[in-house]
Amino acid sequence: MVVSVAIRNSLIREGVRRILSDSGFDLAESVDALERLSPRSETEAAHVIVVGGSLLGDEGAAVIADVLHHFPNARVVALVSSFDFNEMATIYAAGAYAYFLDQVPYQSLVAMMQMVAVGQKVAPPEIIALLDNLLLITEFPAQQRTAQGYDLSDREWDVLGALERGLPNKTISRDIGISESAVKATVKSLLKKLSVSNRTQAAVLARELANQGRARMICGRQIASALPGLPHHLNGESTRRDILQS
Repeated sequence: MVVSVAIRNSLIREGVRRILSDSGFDLAESVDALERLSPRSETEAAHVIVVGGSLLGDEGAAVIADVLHHFPNARVVALVSSFDFNEMATIYAAGAYAYFLDQVPYQSLVAMMQMVAVGQKVAPPEIIALLDNLLLITEFPAQQRTAQGYDLSDREWDVLGALERGLPNKTISRDIGISESAVKATVKSLLKKLSVSNRTQAAVLARELANQGRARMICGRQIASALPGLPHHLNGESTRRDILQS
């Protein structure tokens, strides 16, 4: 199986190239831009193209689709710096074979590439953790999830919105205008009030509440949805509790 590597960061590109070369893969080329990939005949056997996250940008699915347009037989592997569920879903839908973090152990990278080489699509370990957390959340009785009366403060709603978006403490601190220690304390309080064990479970629960149509996240703040019979001007802590308890 022939492999091409397209990664902008020279250190990561060279590291991936050496790992794959030392592991017996046939490295065709290693470039810093997709435009530098050499044209290949449509009759050639399938090959793997490893694409770095910085080359995917904000339109990863479109980039993957364009790569496959120019290389119809390619099996694309997205190697990104951070896990994003929505990005992963769209990239797989666009035809990618794998979505992995660029800081995975080299043994994991090699194993993933070997599976892609034989035509298998591979999911990152982060998706397994996400599914485990989703299972824990969905095991809660529906009545408990919707009528619990979480009694969150405005700051806690803001932080919960940020967790739902997958933001780290440093970014939450900057966006909300509080210290990182205050963010940590708020997260700890949130986990206790929501009866969940970690940030991911809190984010899953927030998404579930949003998907139920009782509330939705906008810019990190929990606000009332336009529910039938609910005046649009109503907001505030009491309204949030009423929505969750209805």
